[in-house]
Amino acid sequence: MRTLVIRFSSLGEIVLSGAVTAALGEVEYLTLSRYAELAEALPGVTRVWTWEKAGRGATSGFDRIIDLHSSPRSRWATAFRPALLHRVKRYDIKRRARPLFKAEPAPPVIARYAEAARVTPVTAPWMPEANGEALILVPFTAHPTKAWPPERYVSLAQRWEGPVTLLGGPEDYDALSAMAATVGPRATVVAEDGFAKTLEAIRGGCAAVGGDTGLTHLAAASGIRTLGLFGPTTSTDGFWTHGGIAIENDLPCRPCSRHGERTCHIGGTPCMTQTRVETVLAHLSDAR
Repeated sequence: MRTLVIRFSSLGEIVLSGAVTAALGEVEYLTLSRYAELAEALPGVTRVWTWEKAGRGATSGFDRIIDLHSSPRSRWATAFRPALLHRVKRYDIKRRARPLFKAEPAPPVIARYAEAARVTPVTAPWMPEANGEALILVPFTAHPTKAWPPERYVSLAQRWEGPVTLLGGPEDYDALSAMAATVGPRATVVAEDGFAKTLEAIRGGCAAVGGDTGLTHLAAASGIRTLGLFGPTTSTDGFWTHGGIAIENDLPCRPCSRHGERTCHIGGTPCMTQTRVETVLAHLSDAR
């Protein structure tokens, strides 16, 4: 049976879909071109199609299509196809109600993907397994309120006895380089427009620390001890389902948004700043 899995974005969702592709056997994958390199690294994926190049043509000729996006684009891509179609349930109303009314969270992302695919998901690691000595740090997120203060990452790196790798996207390069210069020669920076060097860097890690963002989930999916620092979002909101350790502060305003915001509604982002370097170090003690 020829099977196509669809997930266009974003980084974290594509990483988590690997828990399902690993259980499906050989599959092909449709995504956006910026995530093609990552999709190629997912277990079970034998070919990657990109929407920009193939468009709707990528969904032709399949016996089964598993739509893990369930967006207008993915619905158009699969319209009028004779394949057996399974589509993920989005829980949009429940997810919007979560920060507004502190309602119960929707089911975890991996559980929803597995339900759509009719499989039992695998547990981490499902990405290329890490077996190194470096501390992986992911200081920046797309939404600033989800980021721990950069100076605390620097302090953490200075107190770590071993190599340190700072991960981010190309837009983070200058800021990461400044942090690495403060830490010293033990620190290296990987901030690429792609995933080959990022995956290699994670394979060289033994522990990771980062906010609720895709690169942190990628580290956890690689099997290393991963600490997620949560603030505007919580570890129960759906993405923290791979065995990592969640560090978060119990404040009545949390969660305040589905994905994070540019500014804190009450000022100062106490959900992040109340997390101390000593707390993180204590959780890292078993990673060496």
